[in-house]
Amino acid sequence: MYKALQSCAITALFLLMAPAFAADKADDAVALITLENGATVRLNSDFTWEYVFLTPAVTEDQTAKSETVETQANTATNTENQIQTATEQVSQPVVQAAKVQPVVIASGPVVGNAMTATAMDHANLLRSTAKGGAKVSYLRSQWDNKGRLGLDFELSSNSEENYVIIELEISLFADSGELIKTETANVWQAIFRVPETYLRKGQTRNSETLWIEGIDKAQWSKELMTLKIVDMSSR
Repeated sequence: MYKALQSCAITALFLLMAPAFAADKADDAVALITLENGATVRLNSDFTWEYVFLTPAVTEDQTAKSETVETQANTATNTENQIQTATEQVSQPVVQAAKVQPVVIASGPVVGNAMTATAMDHANLLRSTAKGGAKVSYLRSQWDNKGRLGLDFELSSNSEENYVIIELEISLFADSGELIKTETANVWQAIFRVPETYLRKGQTRNSETLWIEGIDKAQWSKELMTLKIVDMSSR
């Protein structure tokens, strides 16, 4: 899927010079792509991608028409003539409202240091990220006797590059959706001049456990997080 996304991004760069789909991504967004599983991703100009969540926005005009329909429907009585009149009055606004194109907002999973409700409902989509042909996916968590949170990740690559360092930004959110902490760590670091430790094309490897302090276990039962690859080095 990630190879296909990268190909779509390259094609979109040459063929699409569309405006941004969200204000905070105005300089980066190239296109929105709907995957076979129904998820929507935003292709960025740096060949990265991220999940976005589409939310219909109700306009004032649509709200007014809806209120008109409701008011007119409530005035109908049991007499045949009045029912017919009310039906005619109701039907026209309904048809007009149907012609209005819905406004769709494409937003990221986090707004104002809090995870959106839609993102929380699809938290599994946010536990992986990809860049430059490499994919990082969350595997499991653990807690040590010092109360530290340990995170394990799986890495895979379909890139021609041999990666020696992959730096990952991890944002952890409480069960309420509020941001707890953001940490940056090397999720993959090869041994200098030891090629067999490089992350190569076609390989899948597990990271070492990344230990994070200051997380309340009772507030992190839903394991809410976002991941972002911030830097990569290759040989």
